[in-house]
Amino acid sequence: MIRISTIGLRGLLLLALVGTMGCGSGEKPAGTVSGTVTLAGNPLLTGDVNFSGKDGSAAIARIGEGGAFKVDGVVDTGEYTVFVTPTPPEPQMPGKKAAAPKKFDVPAKFRSASTSPVKVTVESGSNNLKIDLKD
Repeated sequence: MIRISTIGLRGLLLLALVGTMGCGSGEKPAGTVSGTVTLAGNPLLTGDVNFSGKDGSAAIARIGEGGAFKVDGVVDTGEYTVFVTPTPPEPQMPGKKAAAPKKFDVPAKFRSASTSPVKVTVESGSNNLKIDLKD
């Protein structure tokens, strides 16, 4: 019969715990994401650009002047399907008339992650993406 002292058992447990933790921080690599969105070569002037990863990761950014966008925070590295959606209307104070929504004339296939053919890869560090939605 093998006898293991309490100190030896604790040492083995500590070694096993350290071995399962690994040496890394456990965080996935990530990058910052910005760029422009165009529709058939022309800047998209309104809407939100959405990034949907196969692993469930996602990001969204508002499209601004000249089709420019910037995701707040960082995005996990990997491949994403890109799609665009109309910008939701801003909440209004009671009694105040809402502004007319901007025209969002984007083909239906670019409006959903399940139908968009547009893919991008996010890498560690800074990513300046040129996203062109074209038929």
